[in-house]
Amino acid sequence: MLKYVLTGVDGKLGSVAADYALEIARPNQRLVFTTYNLEAIPEDTLKRWTEKGAEVTVASYDDVPSLEKVFKGAEAVTFISTGLFGETRKRQHKTVIDTAKACGVKRICYTSFIGAGLEKDLPFLPQDHKYTEGLIYESGLSYNIQRNYLYADNIPQLFAPAWEYCGNKWTLNSKGVPAAYVAREDCSRVAAALLLGKGEANTVYNVTGPEAVSDYKVLEYICSKTGLKAEVQDMTDEELEKYWVDKDFLGRSSRTSQNFQ
Repeated sequence: MLKYVLTGVDGKLGSVAADYALEIARPNQRLVFTTYNLEAIPEDTLKRWTEKGAEVTVASYDDVPSLEKVFKGAEAVTFISTGLFGETRKRQHKTVIDTAKACGVKRICYTSFIGAGLEKDLPFLPQDHKYTEGLIYESGLSYNIQRNYLYADNIPQLFAPAWEYCGNKWTLNSKGVPAAYVAREDCSRVAAALLLGKGEANTVYNVTGPEAVSDYKVLEYICSKTGLKAEVQDMTDEELEKYWVDKDFLGRSSRTSQNFQ
């Protein structure tokens, strides 16, 4: 049987990708799911996956031997980017790519971010992803890269709770440019499909929602439906980064060694 590895199944993106991969896998495709900690996966989920034939094991982007054990003999590996910023994430991603190549993995798939292909005026969020994509190209491995847009799920789950923390302000740097927010579940399904060979080799896919909407319109809609009184505070890239660095947001994130999207 052909072996296909999906990392980060303890995360929101990876868990849904795992479920969909089990739905679409052919009889000759064996799925191996990895997590940094088996206890991070609910027991009923773990039971469901194993009953459907998946192997679930521990592997860490910080532990080369654990990756080698899983990657050996794999046709393809999908590695999901961690929710970190900067050097820690870059080091982890390089470890995954180098280990995959050393183990003879034939194809590598990566969950990148829209904007990673820009040659200039690169925003803050895609910077680590551009670095990772560069490593993939340099590796000589066959690849599939999906550049996900911002998740629509982030608005109620991540952005909205921060508005009160920021004084009923949505601090951002979009300058009113419309955004094609995408459902995280859609990105998960793309990840599963690409892992199992349903894309074109050496191809980058942009994964977006069906319509571009400005953040101003999004907040206006939420306020009209909930009675919330909040406003957008648009900043430059430098102002926004300084704002969150001063609140130690990036520092707290960087102290979490492996937290998947």
